[in-house]
Amino acid sequence: MFKLLLGLLKPSAGTASVLGLDSVRDNAAILRRTGSMIETPVFYERLSAAENLRLHLAYMGQEDSDVETVLRRVGLPDTGKQPVSSFSLGMRQRLAIARAIIHRPEVLILDEPVNGLDPVGIKEMRALFRELVEKEGMTILLSSHLLSEVEQIADRIGIIAGGTVVRETDTEMIRQKYPDGMENYFMTVINEDRTGEIIHE
Repeated sequence: MFKLLLGLLKPSAGTASVLGLDSVRDNAAILRRTGSMIETPVFYERLSAAENLRLHLAYMGQEDSDVETVLRRVGLPDTGKQPVSSFSLGMRQRLAIARAIIHRPEVLILDEPVNGLDPVGIKEMRALFRELVEKEGMTILLSSHLLSEVEQIADRIGIIAGGTVVRETDTEMIRQKYPDGMENYFMTVINEDRTGEIIHE
């Protein structure tokens, strides 16, 4: 789904749009206005984190941003000239998030954003995502199999089963109806909703 939204895949039927733009026709414009992290991030291994971010800005046609500030925000301060080839999995994940936000996108699309992070890193990224939404007005669309993490981050949750969004509702409503947690809600939806119809609550 994320690849379709970003124009990385063409739909076999129908259309997809982001920010009112067609994902196929306006692909370049969508990529400039969004940040994304999908699948395993790929970097220039011999370059440093800062050099990778500056190259990304150049690809986006944007002027050099405050790279060091962004690296600090994601927990990679003082990485200096250290090549990305020496980074751990968690450091690579942090750098991927930095690359996704360096150009200040309107929409951030993240696939499993806390994979490879330790508990401290997960808590830090959770705080960063909230800050991006609340202070910078960014919209974040993320996917994750970590239900407890989704519950703490998201304002609205959709469940995909068999390639179809079968349920979409506010997180607060889920908390009220399922005080034992997101897992019970998820299992109820998967077991009950087999029609393929999107149910808005």
